[in-house]
Amino acid sequence: MKQSEFKFSVDVRVRFSDMDSLGHVNNAAYVSYFEEGRVHYFRKLFDLPRDDTSALGLIVLDMHCTYKSPAFYGEILRVYTKVNWLKNKSFEMAYLIIDTDTGRTVAEGSSILVAYDYSTRETMEIAANVREKISSFEGIPPRRD
Repeated sequence: MKQSEFKFSVDVRVRFSDMDSLGHVNNAAYVSYFEEGRVHYFRKLFDLPRDDTSALGLIVLDMHCTYKSPAFYGEILRVYTKVNWLKNKSFEMAYLIIDTDTGRTVAEGSSILVAYDYSTRETMEIAANVREKISSFEGIPPRRD
């Protein structure tokens, strides 16, 4: 993945609590960096309140991370976030984490999100306005499958 493929990014400073006993960022922290990118992406795209992205009714179905190089306390990481494809009920987000100081790739990943109705506890179709906004922002056609 290349930075030029992404239209959105957010900077995250590595916290002391992200570290492990070996002196670098613990593998579990990368999922929270992806989450930070995802939440800011949705807040920007849908002009959501700072503390609420639940209005979109999306849950994470699947998550992948490939670790490229270690990150350390105090570094500022740029988390790039985009949607790769968009279906009726689900879509895939891609993530790229770059150290802002050195430009090195720290991690790459992806997640599949699904629209979910909490009252029926079943998946549902992504709301039309959500599909249209993502499709327009990313320049990708929504698929009907």
